[in-house]
Amino acid sequence: IIRGGKKIQETGFYEDRVKATPRGNAYIIGNGPSRKNFDLDLLKDSGQVYGCNALYRDFIPDFLFMVDSKISKVIVDDRVHEKCVCYAPSLEVNRYKGALHLIPNNPHWVSGQAAMWTACVHGHKNVYLIGFDFREYGKDQLNNIYQDSECYGERTSDSIFEAWLKQFRTLIKQRPYCNFTVVHDNPPEYLNHLQTGTDLKNTQLMTYKEFTEKVLGR
Repeated sequence: IIRGGKKIQETGFYEDRVKATPRGNAYIIGNGPSRKNFDLDLLKDSGQVYGCNALYRDFIPDFLFMVDSKISKVIVDDRVHEKCVCYAPSLEVNRYKGALHLIPNNPHWVSGQAAMWTACVHGHKNVYLIGFDFREYGKDQLNNIYQDSECYGERTSDSIFEAWLKQFRTLIKQRPYCNFTVVHDNPPEYLNHLQTGTDLKNTQLMTYKEFTEKVLGR
C-alpha cells in the first residue's frame, strides 16, 4: 500500500482458530502403497490422525491437509470440513472462507510434510508415519492408494521424491525433541539414512507387526 507517499508492505496474520491440544501419539497418514493392508481404524483410540488429500474417501482423520487447488475444491465440494479440521495454504483458505484453516506457520511443503509439521506445532512429541514411501515404483505398480482416480490420474514413474525426503529431514533437525518413526514392512534403503550430519537419535523404522503390538497394544 501507499501511505504518506511511501510504499509500505503489510503482512496480515490469521488467528489460529483450531487451537488444537495434543492427545496421545500423532499418526501421519500418507497415501503410499506400503499402508495398503493396514486398518487405520486401529489408530484413533491412542492418538490423533493427520491425513492427506483423498484419505477422507475411506477414512476421516482428525486433521486433513491439502496444498493443491484441484483437490481442495473437491474436498470443499464434498463438505469434508464438516467432518474434520481441514488445513490448506492461504490461497485456498481465502478462496473457501470458513471451510479451511491455514496451515500454522506454513513451511510451504507438500501435504504429507505439512501434516508432520503441524503435528509438531500442535505439541506432539511422538510422531508415527504410515504410508510414506517417498517414491513411486514404476509402470504397472501400485504407486499411490488413489492412483487412477479423480485428482490423481496415472502414476507410472519410478523415482524417489528427493524433495519430499529433504523436507522430512529438515523437520527432523528442526524438532530434535520429537521422535519420528516410519512404519514400513519393506523400507527402501534411503529410509535407513534419514539423519544427515549429526545423528539426533530421533528417528527409527518399525514394521507394521511391531507397530501394532508395541505402540497400539493389539
